[in-house]
Amino acid sequence: MSEQPTVQPQSNVLGILSIVFAILGIFFLGIVFVPLAFLCAIAATYQAVKKQASLVIAILAWILTIVGLMTSPVLLATIGISAS
Repeated sequence: MSEQPTVQPQSNVLGILSIVFAILGIFFLGIVFVPLAFLCAIAATYQAVKKQASLVIAILAWILTIVGLMTSPVLLATIGISAS
């Protein structure tokens, strides 16, 4: 009897949530949605490193999270980056 290795299904839920939160942060309330996107992107990256999720989605989540951060003047002021 040969045992089949157990394959865990890939779950991209956190990566997709991060992408959605980042897009909402770009267009709407960045102060609310960008930190949520950041937290979900961290978790999605962790899952991607553990081979439980797609690395491409995690990278896209990070790119959009950074764009969301750069387009939010309130968040930029919070971390100390001014527009001048």
